[in-house]
Amino acid sequence: MVQLAFEFAGESPAIAGRGVTGHHEDDLDKAYARASDWSRALAERLGQPIRLVVTDNRSTMLAARPKGGRLEVRLHHMFLTADESILDAVGDYLSDSDRAAAAIIDRFVEENRLRFVAPGPPQAALRSQGRHHDLRAIADDLARRHFGGEVEVRITWGKRVQTKRRQRSLQLGTYLPEERLIRIHPALDQPWVPSFFVEAVVFHEMLHHDMPAVVQNGRRHYHTRAFRTRERSFEYHSAAQQWQKENLWRLLRGR
Repeated sequence: MVQLAFEFAGESPAIAGRGVTGHHEDDLDKAYARASDWSRALAERLGQPIRLVVTDNRSTMLAARPKGGRLEVRLHHMFLTADESILDAVGDYLSDSDRAAAAIIDRFVEENRLRFVAPGPPQAALRSQGRHHDLRAIADDLARRHFGGEVEVRITWGKRVQTKRRQRSLQLGTYLPEERLIRIHPALDQPWVPSFFVEAVVFHEMLHHDMPAVVQNGRRHYHTRAFRTRERSFEYHSAAQQWQKENLWRLLRGR
């Protein structure tokens, strides 16, 4: 007998009908039934226990990893509205990393993103002006120098998170394609961090906006050879790499 389980993460599964005619906020039974059907079908297709987690994530639509003796599949709630062809594509992608299946899934997500993906924070809620570095000014200057003009991307300093654990690395920047939003780690907003290094981090994330991931053999590749070539075109690329090697410990200590 195939074991299965599912749960909803984030908001109520009723959000699966956000903005869609004919769906209502109290229509939970249909959402649970649909999730149960997907969980059972994927378990049978893959021949292993499945834990299906339905999310309202704004950046990751589909992800899977072994956990607790089962395959945990995290699936955006938009998939609960899909037909059997999308279910088949998800099964093909999870079992064989099928390239054609990945393309079908990507197309489905793009067609449904505006209907189901929660909008990001409004521009007024973003903080690009730091105490020592102005991210908006940096991004606009990089757009003129390296991207042929204006780049439609938002940028903000991330929130400072206190942790008791000693870290050995920092994620200095992230890019959220669904929100067209770049977040820069606040550890860089210090007077001793040179502008050229902040520029290098922002330039890297702007490249992610300008060069979407390439799907090969069913997998997404973000740092392709073409990406690395363009990254090296930044005039302070080598200097920024050297500065990071020499000063990462200071960033970790003062994050």
